[in-house]
Amino acid sequence: KTYMGVRKKGRRKISVGDTEYIWYVEMDYDSPYHILHIVSVDKHLILACPIDSETPYIISKGKVFQNKNTNGIWNRYLLPFDIPEIVTPSFVAKIITWAIQDISTESIEWNGKSIPI
Repeated sequence: KTYMGVRKKGRRKISVGDTEYIWYVEMDYDSPYHILHIVSVDKHLILACPIDSETPYIISKGKVFQNKNTNGIWNRYLLPFDIPEIVTPSFVAKIITWAIQDISTESIEWNGKSIPI
């Protein structure tokens, strides 16, 4: 299969299992939050994690999350661990590992406060 590529310039690569991912942190255009973005090169797993949110959560925007097909719209899930002040490759790998495992996860709804985006 050939996929339209994920932009890699100025972004970091990480491999988890047999899959390569691109990750980067940038300011959100519509909010005052820094967002950690993680994208698999085939674009099946697309995650966004607000860094400064009081509630640690992830937004899944891809086709797959925790080995299940998704509807491709923004679905939010509580992270079972805290977000560090500094994003490291080991933290990125931890999120990816959690996001590709078939485990029970609590879905949450946007509320504009503790779930800001």
